[in-house]
Amino acid sequence: MSPTLALNRVIPPAPPRLAAALFAALSTVATLPCAHAQSLQSVVTVASRLPLPADRLTADAAVITREQLALLPADNLADALQALAGVQVSRTGGPGQPTSVLIRGAAAANTLVLVDGVRMGSATLGQFDFSTIGLAGIERIEVLRGPGASVYGADAVGGVVLVTTRAGRPDARHSGRNADGSATVLNRFAATAGSQSSSDVSAATQVAQGAWDAQLQWARQASAGVNAVRPNDRFGLHNPDADGYRRQTLQASGGWQLAPDHRVEASTLQARLFSRYDSAEYAPPTFAPNALLDFSTRTDTSASALRYEGRSGALTWRARLGRGVEDSTSGARQLDTYRTERDEAGVQVAWALAAGHDLVAAWDRLEEQVRTNNYSTPGARDNDALTLAYTGQFGSVQLQADGREDRNSVYGTHRTGRTGLRWALTRDTSVRVLAATTFRAPSFNELYFPGYGVPTLAPEQGRSLEAGLAQRMGRAQWQATLWRNRVDDLIGYSADPARCPRTPDYAFGCAANFGKAELKGYTVEVQWPRLLGATVAPWRLAYDGVDARDGNGQTLPRRARHQWRLQSQHTLAGWQLGTAWLWQSERREAGAVLRDGTRLDLQALRKLGPAMPGWSLRLSVLNALDRDIEPALDYRAPGRQFFAGLRWEGR
Repeated sequence: MSPTLALNRVIPPAPPRLAAALFAALSTVATLPCAHAQSLQSVVTVASRLPLPADRLTADAAVITREQLALLPADNLADALQALAGVQVSRTGGPGQPTSVLIRGAAAANTLVLVDGVRMGSATLGQFDFSTIGLAGIERIEVLRGPGASVYGADAVGGVVLVTTRAGRPDARHSGRNADGSATVLNRFAATAGSQSSSDVSAATQVAQGAWDAQLQWARQASAGVNAVRPNDRFGLHNPDADGYRRQTLQASGGWQLAPDHRVEASTLQARLFSRYDSAEYAPPTFAPNALLDFSTRTDTSASALRYEGRSGALTWRARLGRGVEDSTSGARQLDTYRTERDEAGVQVAWALAAGHDLVAAWDRLEEQVRTNNYSTPGARDNDALTLAYTGQFGSVQLQADGREDRNSVYGTHRTGRTGLRWALTRDTSVRVLAATTFRAPSFNELYFPGYGVPTLAPEQGRSLEAGLAQRMGRAQWQATLWRNRVDDLIGYSADPARCPRTPDYAFGCAANFGKAELKGYTVEVQWPRLLGATVAPWRLAYDGVDARDGNGQTLPRRARHQWRLQSQHTLAGWQLGTAWLWQSERREAGAVLRDGTRLDLQALRKLGPAMPGWSLRLSVLNALDRDIEPALDYRAPGRQFFAGLRWEGR
């Protein structure tokens, strides 16, 4: 198998220790929610590391809350994200197969993923596989659409996805302390069954007493799946079997309120994904492809964090320790193992200079270590970063500026910055502009994979510019964003040996800094509260126009030039009825046109009433039109699927 094919299939964990964590700054949002009504004043932290309202930020972000996730007809993290404007999903098969998220046309490696603030993903591939964790236990998802390197460092080029798991502290409606001093306990249970022998079971308990609280959740999803690779594929990988998966997740958290303004929290998420896939081995002496073997991947993913937050006068302190691990073994008779370990530490101080003026200073350290049986590496790399950010309000004008310096043991020092301005023209209308620089670090495969990687590769460099307009019209609201992102020193496979080190190992090419990419487009989002009777949540319509091209003017693969989404929620005879419709224009890969990009998902929710207190019923139909969808060239997505489930919540 060629090096590029090997790299594309392996989504295991990888690399060394790196330094660079996230931090503070300011710049994000003119939020238009999904699924049900959400004010433009929503509090967002993904870009600022501070809970600031949308009208104090100048970048573009979106939020999906736990309540919104329950209303979406989505059964996995990637499909939930695809409900947002600016997001496209690429998957090599059905559920449980390697999945990546493309934000504003940028590659998967240009999307940074954080779980409870911990950087996730494979350092060998340089990207995160969204199939490794499910929706159970997720409290909130925030997405920064646009540059975030001046806050988070490397790889936050197209955007940032921040996943927050369930906290130990109780829901807002619970005080955490009963009148008699006894503990408050909240329990949850859910079970779903559906097509292709699919099942989804989860159970959770939440306890709070006095200054202490804790939460524990377990979940298991499984499906027999579909045959992921189509017959007569390019590389002869088709095996006429079902490529199913099973995933187990354990999520726990706890907190201690030391004093009214001081809190310590700890959290951990442990997930194991086992999935089958189609591939081939090329055994000597003939090296003929054998695709009839049973290929599988087991990936163990974990994110653990210890956090402290305290406040004293105008100062807010935050400190954290984090550890992320992705450990993957894949293959049939020949097994490939990749393990990525990331250890993080950070301190952040926010100073409220005056009303509407905040200054943030932060230090982050990230250490990455990778282990693999395919090649040897230097072992680890580390990164230290300093961030300084300011946000200030001057009448109707909001200003944000942040800068960051990353010092990496492998690829040197990189400085990034971002400046944004938001101007409230009227009470209901605002405009904003934002400019930023970004960079993507080379992955360990790009640096060290035998016959492909080159240790002297430089990071990709990006320059981003965007402008937005948001307006509220009565109970309706809309926003439009125009953006452009230029990437230089693009890392890719070059078949020209002249670009590679002069050794026989690179006779067929190597990874090289030789390309450029220009990503530009616009999004329009509209939501309104009422149409056709008793709508309990807004209708939401979103359009994306994406023009993503390489330096030769060729459209980048798997990107749809046009994408429409329509979502709604209605109440009818005690049922909450939800729809999610997605249409994508022509998508291309390797000169071929991918099959239909239309998908309609339906969902119905109903509380079962006084006879069964706390119980609710959920019915879903995914891909209701039974379209033959090709998410990636030669791969197949499931057809129409039916699901039915019960949920209980009580004390």
